[in-house]
Amino acid sequence: MIVDITPQNFHAELIDASLKKPVVIYFHAPQMPECQAMTPLVEALVGQANPGVTLAKVDMNDPQLQPLASQLALRALPALVLFHQGRPDEQAILEGPQDEATLRQYFAAFAPKEEELLLEQAKQALAAEQADVAHAHLSKAHRLAAERHDISLWLAQAALDLNLLDEAQALLAAIPMVAQDDHYQTLSSRLSLAQQASDSPELRALELRHAEQPADDALAQELAVLYSQVGRQEEALALLFTILKRDLAFGDAKKIYLDVLATMGAHPAAQNYRRKLYSLLY
Repeated sequence: MIVDITPQNFHAELIDASLKKPVVIYFHAPQMPECQAMTPLVEALVGQANPGVTLAKVDMNDPQLQPLASQLALRALPALVLFHQGRPDEQAILEGPQDEATLRQYFAAFAPKEEELLLEQAKQALAAEQADVAHAHLSKAHRLAAERHDISLWLAQAALDLNLLDEAQALLAAIPMVAQDDHYQTLSSRLSLAQQASDSPELRALELRHAEQPADDALAQELAVLYSQVGRQEEALALLFTILKRDLAFGDAKKIYLDVLATMGAHPAAQNYRRKLYSLLY
């Protein structure tokens, strides 16, 4: 996140790098007291504190780098200049010594938004096969930026990984045609296959038996387990709650209920069914 610019790496570390994310050039002379005071403040505002920007330090004692300051018509040191998309932004220049508050305000413009950080954390969690963690991050990111179709798609992926088919379907249905990229097509295919599996002959036969014997709690529990296995968690919870209202200690109903809730993470329906269970327990 912090690089020292030299005549050799100028193009790669400044021009090329600024095409990927903002680069702030820090013009300084290490022997100047003003620079000695400001350098640690500037360096503290990048890196882990602000991964959205790179700080490129230019030592003005190097005669080969001095023309860069002249081209930008800088009049005082230290100086900060935003470089983005291969060119300087003349509206984002600070010249002369600056206090910490001014520097914080300057660098805050480059800080990644909360939803961006959550999205990156979620991608890492998905790569580590931690779909529940990813789903929690992405749900929050989606609330912060519901218009972000990429976040919606990653949330749909996490939902599919957790077998939350209804949620995945709703998310994919809201994606406009213009945003239906390869990621969308892959997720749509996954959803279609999962939905086909969720309507198997075995499940339909069990549903028919339950319809004929709605008071058979053992049968209802068996159907709830099958619902949970094919991604129909809300239907599973509804059946299990009906059992628990009649008999809180029936079979494994309470354990299965809690297991299903655990797979749903922070899903709104899960929170609703947690409250329902608490109403029975307390």
